[in-house]
Amino acid sequence: MKKTVFLLLALMAAFASCDKVETDNGNETANIAKNDSTFYYGTLIANASSGDCETPDTKVSINITDKADSVSITIFKAKLAQRMPAMDIIIPNISVRKNEETTVITSERAIPLAMGNEFPSYTVTEFTGEIKDNELTFSLKFGTTPTSFSGRR
Repeated sequence: MKKTVFLLLALMAAFASCDKVETDNGNETANIAKNDSTFYYGTLIANASSGDCETPDTKVSINITDKADSVSITIFKAKLAQRMPAMDIIIPNISVRKNEETTVITSERAIPLAMGNEFPSYTVTEFTGEIKDNELTFSLKFGTTPTSFSGRR
């Protein structure tokens, strides 16, 4: 338990000073161009061993990569545990597949970033999500912490 708290505190300190320049281009989700961002606002829920942590009014951006076959996701001011300060988390290399009505986003494994550093102790696994009708939903594990988000543009 102390080791988990220590690792969370170390991660919080690294993420706490991360600043982002944000722009909202107003594009529809299915028509996102390369290097554009789309923002969603909703609730992030982390099921930490210390208890559930719900963060309402969480902002998430979806950023298309140059190859347009993957996205990076930034979760702004996220909390993964009750006593943890808010922080920005970047999840790179999430695969994108578009269907007629839905954009499916998935990843088996991704290492989250903050301030240019990787955090392998909090490797993202089991990432599944979708974008449909201006709504973004996803679930994943940060290390062993199940986490989910549901929000709208």
